[in-house]
Parts: sequence; C-alpha cells; structure tokens
Amino acid sequence: MKAMVVQKWGEKSVLMSRPDPKPGPREAVMRVRAAGVGLTLLNMRNGSFGGEAPRIMGHELGGDIVEVGSDVTEVKVGDRCAVYFYLTCHRCRWCRGGRETLCEAFKGFVGVHRDGGYAEYVSLPVENFLHIPQGLSYEAAAMATDAVNTNWHCMKERARINPHDRVLLIGAGGGVGIHGVQVAKAFGAQVIAMDVSDEKLDLARQWGADYLINVKHESDLVAAVKKLTDGAGVDAAIDYVGHAQTFQVAFDSLTTSGRAVVIGVGKGDIAVPTRPLMLSEKIVTGSRHSTRTELIETLEVMARGIVKPVIGMRTHFTEIESIFDAIVSEKLLGRGALTYD
Repeated sequence: MKAMVVQKWGEKSVLMSRPDPKPGPREAVMRVRAAGVGLTLLNMRNGSFGGEAPRIMGHELGGDIVEVGSDVTEVKVGDRCAVYFYLTCHRCRWCRGGRETLCEAFKGFVGVHRDGGYAEYVSLPVENFLHIPQGLSYEAAAMATDAVNTNWHCMKERARINPHDRVLLIGAGGGVGIHGVQVAKAFGAQVIAMDVSDEKLDLARQWGADYLINVKHESDLVAAVKKLTDGAGVDAAIDYVGHAQTFQVAFDSLTTSGRAVVIGVGKGDIAVPTRPLMLSEKIVTGSRHSTRTELIETLEVMARGIVKPVIGMRTHFTEIESIFDAIVSEKLLGRGALTYD
C-alpha cells in the first residue's frame, strides 16, 4: 500500500510503499476514505507525543472495514466506520465508567504509538472503530473524531454550557475553535470569538459567532470582553491556544461562577488568587478529547446537520505536507482534509 511515513520525529513525511496490514484476533482493517489534519499533527511529528518512528500518522479517519480478526463481532466487512483517537485498556475503573480519556493503563495515540491512517489502509483494535451514521460523509465523520468531538466533550461536560450563557472562545478561527463556535451555538450560547486576524474572525462570524475581538486591535482583552457583557464577564471561557497569557485572559474574563477551560497545550502558568476564587466559586479546569460515547453522540449530531465540517484546504493524502505548510504559515482557515481517490 501507499503510505506517508515519518522516518524520524522532526522530519517531514515521505511517500513510501508498505505491506498491507493484517488484523490480529481483536483487530480490524479499514480502507481509509477521508482524513482530517490539524495543528496536533505537527506536535506529533516533532516527537512531543512520544512514540517511536518510523511512523504513519493520522487519527482523524473515516473509511470502510475490509477485513476483521478471528474474534471480532462488533464490525463486519463493508461497515462504514470512524476512528477513536485513544488506545485504552477498556478494563480500568475509568474505561469501565465511560471516561476513557483518563485510562489508568493508557496505551497512547493512533498515529503515534501505532500506525495511523495517512495510508491506504489502517489496522487497529476493534474498539477504535465506531459506525458512521447513515447520511454522514466519510469526510464529515473524520472531522467528527477530533475537531468536533473535542468541543462536544468540552461544552457538555467541562464548560457545561447552558442556553443563557455567554461564552468566550480564544482561538475561535482555528481548526478546532471554528467547530467550537458551532457546538456552543448548538447548546444555545451567545459566542464571543477572539483570534489574531480579521480573516479568522470573519470565518467565526460566518459560523455563528455573535461578537468578535481581534487581539491585535485591543490593548486590554479582558476589558474588551467586559465591555461586550455590560461589565459582567462571561459564563464560560474556552482557550484553544493554551498559553499562560491566553488562559489568564480566559480566567480574568469570567463572571461569578464562571468556568475557564483549557483545551490547547501551551506554555506557562496563570495566577489564580485563592480567596476570590472561593468567594466567586469560579471553576478552572481542562478538557481532554472525548469519550467513545461522546464521539458516537458527535457523529449523530453531525448526521442531523446541527454541526458541519469547516474545511479550509483539501488535497490528496500524498500531499499532506502542503497542509502542514499552510498551518505553519497560519494561512489555513478551518480544518485540513485529505482525499484518497
């Protein structure tokens, strides 16, 4: 099969020929039909997620099951499936309780600790395959597996968005943030989008953002948020960037009992004064991907057209480096998508 292989972490992927994968007893092989690309892949490629190279990356995937192992009953040949990102034990208290993101025997990530889907075929544990609902395209299903379900988990479980909430999204024009705009609106919230360019903010407005803040045009970002909320602040602030500076803005922009949630992984620490935190009952928390159940919910929501994929660039999987270049140069609006025809 054709595959894009990262031979050493830190190097670009190159087109190579690899043997078609064969499934183990509790595994299945999927022919990949569509894939997503985002900033996380660049962090994987530089080795910050661990794992060993050579490696075929790619975890946002949709395709058809073409072969199953001897002990597999959950999927069959011909099933349309999407891929769950995490490799988990399925037996610890967190997995059995439906919170796989906190698995005590975590085995790593698809595309990092075992080969992913930037190739014609991918073989994975059967638990990593989830059925695509009727009417949902392979491409939309691929977007669901990271860019959308990450937001679904965040809005539902961590930020706990309600219809009356005002929500600040920092990095709203990025590949995950732009889908966060849609998910927050689906929960009934009023959305304040914050980003670094008018182009990204225009995209956020197209997908439902109510107010826009360009960080390059404001000297005091918290004051800008407070102005839009009549001095009160927001009920939830979600930081897709994850640097100390951006998350400090998220926290300082909260109203009483507000929730600050970090999704992006950046650098630095914020200052959280304990007494005001106690008196206001604000919440500071993180949000990590989603559970398998939440991915199933995300697929169903997208099948109903409530959230739609926002694709800024589309190319054949053998040309993936062109999307990485667009991400590095900050020219990609929305998510990157790969085709396999």
